[in-house]
Amino acid sequence: MKFKYLGIELSGYGDIATEVRQQTTKAMRVAGCLNDTIWKNNHIGVEVRQVRIYKAVDRPIMTYTVETRPDTAKTKRFLETGEIKIFHKTPGRMLLDRERSENIRQTCMVENINEWVLNRKREWNDHINRMDEGRIVSTARDKSPPIGLKCLLCAFS
Repeated sequence: MKFKYLGIELSGYGDIATEVRQQTTKAMRVAGCLNDTIWKNNHIGVEVRQVRIYKAVDRPIMTYTVETRPDTAKTKRFLETGEIKIFHKTPGRMLLDRERSENIRQTCMVENINEWVLNRKREWNDHINRMDEGRIVSTARDKSPPIGLKCLLCAFS
């Protein structure tokens, strides 16, 4: 069973890699659409093109729902590959230039997307830890519904 909700395809069998691949593809398409208007515009400063627009436009598309989904080596690779492809467009470089990813990130003054994702997950976890015990979000994270909610869930199944 699959369906789309808020632009994300949710599936009953938990195919995370396909979801991350689709989000990364969407972000790269958006970066491609911005190619002529933003990335090649010499009137916009390099810092604005490289950092601010990436952080405001592309990264949120790539990392939507990242706080709540599990990470795998495959999903981490998809995110890093998408990020570097976008960065190759922003400063006007090409993939054939063979520049190292670390150098590109230093030039663009942006941390690795997987490190950023890990920080977001920590912040989200801390946020849920501050919540009351009875909140559904903390219950869903801990996967231990209270007794009253268990009875309610049993009634609907």
